[in-house]
Amino acid sequence: MRRAGAAGESSSPADLVELLADGTGRNAASIAAAHPEVLDRVASWIRDAAYAGDWSRVDRFANLAAPLPVEGLADVLVEILESGVRGANREDLVEILGEIHATNAAACLHRLVERSAGEDAPAYWLCQKAIGSLGCLGTPEALGFLRRLTAPSWPDPIRWHAAVGLGVEDDLGFDEERMSV
Repeated sequence: MRRAGAAGESSSPADLVELLADGTGRNAASIAAAHPEVLDRVASWIRDAAYAGDWSRVDRFANLAAPLPVEGLADVLVEILESGVRGANREDLVEILGEIHATNAAACLHRLVERSAGEDAPAYWLCQKAIGSLGCLGTPEALGFLRRLTAPSWPDPIRWHAAVGLGVEDDLGFDEERMSV
């Protein structure tokens, strides 16, 4: 994969934008103002980087896109998460889905909790992020998934975080001191 800055090589727009992105999204508005093509192309740049297994680039572009009105961002992040591929910073992608209120991601987030609960123990960091994003979505579907995650069949930390997302942790009798992670 060509990168900007090599002697004698021309840089693609994606390479130039990647050099400007700080990985946090704080400079997203100024980058988009200087490079308006970002709004139309960054989702495809994320997809291309994912196919290439360039997870650093996926992360940079996803964080750049999060504060911008980028068409297709949620779809590409859901594709990456649904693929189950290793190497992606799943916690960041999950958090971005909540931040951008990607209502079409609710089922994906729930499936992610289902798939990762066993390997995510004992702190359940990924599950916590997915549960938090479901809470951010706040749709009837997302809240229904949170209600399912409060069932006794789930590990207590998952149940507690889902209950907090619904605001019913006291109703379910959780001891916050024991459940905090």
